[in-house]
Amino acid sequence: MAEGGDPDRIEDVGLAWRSFRAFLAVPLEGLFDRWEGDDVEADTLIVDFGVFGWQRDLPGLLLVRRFSVPAVEWHDGVPGEASDREDDLDPDLADTVQIELELTFAPDVTAEADDFWTTARSGEFDLGDLAEAEELVTTLGLGRPLRSRIDLVKP
Repeated sequence: MAEGGDPDRIEDVGLAWRSFRAFLAVPLEGLFDRWEGDDVEADTLIVDFGVFGWQRDLPGLLLVRRFSVPAVEWHDGVPGEASDREDDLDPDLADTVQIELELTFAPDVTAEADDFWTTARSGEFDLGDLAEAEELVTTLGLGRPLRSRIDLVKP
């Protein structure tokens, strides 16, 4: 993690955002855009704030980078290797996977925010969109997270 943070013990929302933004700058190769025009989905940033039932109804901030990759078999939550055969690279058979950075807060934490914000891209993320996401994340005034986690999931 950037700036020497421990992904399981992130205690600063600003550090979490800066680290995640550094990850967003890393180009991902082999992504699929299944749609045309403005409906790109190959690489998507999601910012979600709310009360999540899987965290015992504690408030949380979820930063997600969701992307579409060639379909592979998954075993115990781990993706297998993609095929090298040209016939197997069908965009309609793409898998959606995501890297999640979740911060969980004390029960009394609230924030004035839309509970869901997203932007998609094909190429680089728009700097205006990233600035808007950063403002949302850093102005929530959430305080110090109780715990954090980073995970690769197939939604």
